[in-house]
Amino acid sequence: MPDIIVTSEMCNGLRESTAEDLAMFDECMSSAVPFTFHWEDRDNSAKVFQWDDEWKRYVKHLADLIDDEGREVYLPWNIFEELQLSFLDGYATTQGSGDCLSFGHGNATQTTMLTIGKRTGRVPIEIAYSMTYAIARGNGRPDFGSGLNLNPMSKWSSTVGNYWTSDFGRYDTGSYVRKYQKGSHQDINALRTQTIPVYLPRPDFNLCYDACAAGFGITMGTDFFPSASMLNSDGLGVPSSYSRGGHSMSWTAAWKAASSKRYLFLKNSHGPRYVADSLSKGKKQFGCWVDEANFRRIVANNVFRFGTWYVALCELPRLNRLGA
Repeated sequence: MPDIIVTSEMCNGLRESTAEDLAMFDECMSSAVPFTFHWEDRDNSAKVFQWDDEWKRYVKHLADLIDDEGREVYLPWNIFEELQLSFLDGYATTQGSGDCLSFGHGNATQTTMLTIGKRTGRVPIEIAYSMTYAIARGNGRPDFGSGLNLNPMSKWSSTVGNYWTSDFGRYDTGSYVRKYQKGSHQDINALRTQTIPVYLPRPDFNLCYDACAAGFGITMGTDFFPSASMLNSDGLGVPSSYSRGGHSMSWTAAWKAASSKRYLFLKNSHGPRYVADSLSKGKKQFGCWVDEANFRRIVANNVFRFGTWYVALCELPRLNRLGA
């Protein structure tokens, strides 16, 4: 083996690390987090992710993991039971005379938190329906009432965050907004669970399926939605009748049946009025399964007229882990 010849052209363009260099590295690493921990509460800045190729690769990776581990155990209602969470309002509650967007946003956020909780052991936070909604409706000042667009909801939930039920009590049709104290621990806690919206480029079945298959919830709005369901040949509760009127709900799960047909679960806030099916353990549901044909019926003439749909990613604080 010939000797290695070293010439003067191999100059020293680098220097050994000094104490100052190492301190600079430590400073950089102090703010570094794994991409898969993007939900970790680190600062109070508003954040939005783009629906780009990296996002598509990310959700596909998560969906593949869930498929490998078993998709049924990742259905949000099954995660809720498995984690034995003591939510004041339970897994699902009825809006009553309250606002639908609180629930469209809250149920999508809850879905994401449940998936994060199962995958990482972090404790999901029960989100107070109506509080962030009231601030969004008042453009920064609480103004509870009827009527809001998805765009200010996503903006303000990413700015002030999502308020905690533990700071307000059980849902009571928005009247607990009177308990709000600006600048208190309520605001501090909300900032620990800020929304990170990922806006859909268009109301497309495949895009929704990909995000829900990764375990994330989507806040949506439409003027045509299922009001009742019936069992189909796949053993799933699917739309049997529809209602009209501007209404917000959330896409919370994806399922591929034995027939190879794909479905999305549409969670509503009008009570358990939907038929029990093969995936609900005999319980009447707060929503129903929607295939691509019914999806097209729902989004016909929609084109985000009530605001852009968004995946409701969120931060989670560094609390005790589940089981700790």
